[in-house]
Amino acid sequence: MLRIALKSLWARKIRLFTTALAVVLGVAFMAGTLVLTDTVTRTFDSLFATVYKGTDAVVRGQSEFNGPQNTGAQRPRIDASLLSVVERVPGVAAAEGGVLGYTRLVGKDGRALGNPTTGAPTLGGSWSTVPRLNAFTLVAGQAPSSADQIAIDRKSARDGRLAVGDYATVLTQAPPRRMRISGIVRFGSADSPGGASVVLFPLPVAQQLVAEPGKYDSISVVAAGGVSQAELASRISRVLPPGTEAVTGAQVIRETQNDTRKALSFFTTFMLVFAIVALVVGAFIIFNTFSITVAQRTRENALFRALGASRRQVLGAVLFEALAVGAVASVIGLAAGVAVAAGLKGLLAAAGYPIPAGGVTFLARTVIVCLLAGIGVTVLAAYSPARKAGKVPPVAAMRDTFAGSTGYGSKERVVVGSLVTAGGVASLFVGLFAHPANALQIVGLGALLVFFGVSVLGRTVSLPLSRAIGYPLPRLRGVTGTIARRNAMRNPKRTAASASALMIGVGLVSFITIFASSTKASINATIDRAFTGDFVVDSGSGQMGGLDPSLAAQLNRLPQVEAATGIRLGVAKIDGSVQSIVGVDPTTAFQLFDVKPVQGRTSDLGVASIAVYENVARDKHLRIGSVVPAVFKDSGATQLRVALIYGENRPAGNYFLGTAAYSANFANDYDTQVFVKKAPGTSSSAALAAISRVVDRYPGAKVLDQSGYKSQMAKPVDQLLSLVYVLLALAVVIALLGIANTLALSIFERTRELGLLRAVGMTRSQLRSTIRWESVIVALQGTALGLVVGVFFGWALVRAMSNQGIDQLSFPVASLVAIVVLAGLAGVLAAALPSRRAARLDVLKAVVSD
Repeated sequence: MLRIALKSLWARKIRLFTTALAVVLGVAFMAGTLVLTDTVTRTFDSLFATVYKGTDAVVRGQSEFNGPQNTGAQRPRIDASLLSVVERVPGVAAAEGGVLGYTRLVGKDGRALGNPTTGAPTLGGSWSTVPRLNAFTLVAGQAPSSADQIAIDRKSARDGRLAVGDYATVLTQAPPRRMRISGIVRFGSADSPGGASVVLFPLPVAQQLVAEPGKYDSISVVAAGGVSQAELASRISRVLPPGTEAVTGAQVIRETQNDTRKALSFFTTFMLVFAIVALVVGAFIIFNTFSITVAQRTRENALFRALGASRRQVLGAVLFEALAVGAVASVIGLAAGVAVAAGLKGLLAAAGYPIPAGGVTFLARTVIVCLLAGIGVTVLAAYSPARKAGKVPPVAAMRDTFAGSTGYGSKERVVVGSLVTAGGVASLFVGLFAHPANALQIVGLGALLVFFGVSVLGRTVSLPLSRAIGYPLPRLRGVTGTIARRNAMRNPKRTAASASALMIGVGLVSFITIFASSTKASINATIDRAFTGDFVVDSGSGQMGGLDPSLAAQLNRLPQVEAATGIRLGVAKIDGSVQSIVGVDPTTAFQLFDVKPVQGRTSDLGVASIAVYENVARDKHLRIGSVVPAVFKDSGATQLRVALIYGENRPAGNYFLGTAAYSANFANDYDTQVFVKKAPGTSSSAALAAISRVVDRYPGAKVLDQSGYKSQMAKPVDQLLSLVYVLLALAVVIALLGIANTLALSIFERTRELGLLRAVGMTRSQLRSTIRWESVIVALQGTALGLVVGVFFGWALVRAMSNQGIDQLSFPVASLVAIVVLAGLAGVLAAALPSRRAARLDVLKAVVSD
């Protein structure tokens, strides 16, 4: 039976090619993601181990709390006077304090380098004068030694066309200043650390511009000969005050390496999701292909049974074919994964995250996971057809069989499909609305179950759907439309399986489209509802930095401006929950923002007070005068009094502070954005010109009107949407390959029928048209099911995120109609080769074929 299975595979090698191709694409994407992740991890692990190999211990503040979204431990700075204490500890050969914070460099063309909003960070720090502690190496010029000198990384020098001796503008928490480039550096063997832009100052200058005078972020220590890292850290710990700690250099390296892995975790998960989607779509194609081939070989399998083959042997032969297809496809996919990894690496570099050069890391884990995934999906998808092949009775060898099935499916199928769909919906709702700890996994499981449940029910709805979708064809296309419609209705099981593969791709595309449209609609509604100003000055730095707060003061002095207010963003632990928190100037902010005060007065937002959203106040039983515990990275634990309860939490969030309280608890003051309201009687053009003249002194900042601000806020959504569309295109392409494969196999199955049609007068053109319209019916059926699932997912997610600001459900009708039209055209494209093959059949040979 094994020899027969191998001969059968070889005889049908072209027929199984598209089946293998679906597995190849899915495995290649999975392998590429794993190879890239392992390569990046190994490269940066080696890089960090090299650059920090001279650091034996680090003194730093103890973590107050962990920031949101993998931003890491939030540590206070330490007093500079600790340096002399550390230096006196026995076993310390050298010690040096350092700082690191937000800085943005301006290139020779006047444009600020980097894109810290969506790309790598832009950093500024202190130049280390202790060679063993310096992570940077000079490749040109000299180290910065005076207050007007800086050293920059090699990547920034290249991107900004800057050289040693040039003057460049530097943006920090102080007003912009021109400084001379004294040197160009590399980070170990890399031109920059992970694509970040780095500006290095002499230590006192760095403390003033990016940190605090008299403070360090940390103190790095070199051990004397014969003193281990653990012993050195232990000795230093004995002399440190409360709130500080000493850790070994090895621990710092591990933490840095782990931070890199966490930063990559979202990207890895994001990419693997699409690889899994591709494999799931491929599973439908595999199921359909083996179902058709098993049905076509009914007489052949029955003959084997008549000659003495057992059910187990027939089943094993089919599964062996699936195993062989899965194994070959997975091996090819593994090889192709290296090319996919190179493409993903280029994608990261284009997004501002270049990866240092290094060899490809191909771990045994990658091989095992990808082979198990590819072979497992293939064998599991082929099991049901194989089981059916094993049940063929020997007597079937003596009669003609019809390779198909009709009707709506069994009652058991309806019950199972309904239960699986209901379970998926329940799991989805639990993950979205119950806020469990593992919400992402529960939502993912729910989505997968819904897709499978709808696929199981697809057989039941396939016949009426095919009848409804094909209803206009007899009138529009005559006999070709009638035959196409009846062919789609002839085998609902096969039609449903082909449509289900496309349903997954279309469902995800429509879901993402609806969610993106709802997100943008919610952003626009929030701006219209809460922002009463006219212009926004955006720093372009995201949440890690911003503009010198004096900019808002300069704008307030303009006669064309009625009010200008800066928005500051920080992270704090408020009443036990880590929050992004906003700081605003009470004297100007509420001329531009309507937060809808419910209790209290905005003027009461002083140095020890906080504003609370009314829903939070109700849930936590807070009222005016209540005390709220808070923990800040820089000031530590404190108590804040509720001075204002408000009813509009977008964009203010659940809590916000006045500038007095913000400055008292955050060491760095940046305005991420400045909102401006023009003076009464001033034209928009005059106000824009006056504002722009001031903002022009701050490279990287942009002046936006309300429509421009809405577009700016929607840009990250559009960028993510574009990436998702590109990745989902893989699943759609695989689904279309499945439709084409099904048509090609059905043409082989219907050779005599097609020959008879040609014999009674059907032209080649009519035959091609029949096949194309049959494909269109299948494609539109998958699209219709996908739209239903996608709309449901979109509605559920928007409802779940209503408390997070996504509260406007928006259906992009034009986009959804475009999806339907494109699906129909894709159906025509998928039928191109099968219809051409059908039209070329020899009429006489087809009529007498068995």
